[in-house]
Amino acid sequence: MAGPAGRGLSAETSSILLALGASAAAFLWFYFLPNYSPEQNWVRGLPGWLALGYITLQLWMLLDSALRIRPTSVIDAVLAIAPVVTGIVCAVLWMVGFLHLSLFQLNALAMLTVTGVVEFVSTLWVRNVVLQRGVSVLPGTTV
Repeated sequence: MAGPAGRGLSAETSSILLALGASAAAFLWFYFLPNYSPEQNWVRGLPGWLALGYITLQLWMLLDSALRIRPTSVIDAVLAIAPVVTGIVCAVLWMVGFLHLSLFQLNALAMLTVTGVVEFVSTLWVRNVVLQRGVSVLPGTTV
């Protein structure tokens, strides 16, 4: 899956891997560290900084690939919902008593879900609105 001239992974593939990796890591953290509460106060802000870094990377990769039409762009738009689904599933599992989460973990779960919603909406907006406008101004195209 190397890009042109061996550049490495495309922005879409990197975005997909980041979304799936964040979803898997979050679920594993909630599942294997029940009721985790940090000892040091600086750790309490870590979910917010991780969410900010995650959404910054995702938006950067989205803008990098905004006007490209590739099959991975469609898959990226579909899989952008993965963190939201993970957040909702974890919240439901917490509500029924399967996951035992501390207030710190509930805060991290909220960060994951809200950041996932922002990523999903941004991806859909860019893929539909910006791509439509970009394709419509190309010579020989009609929308």
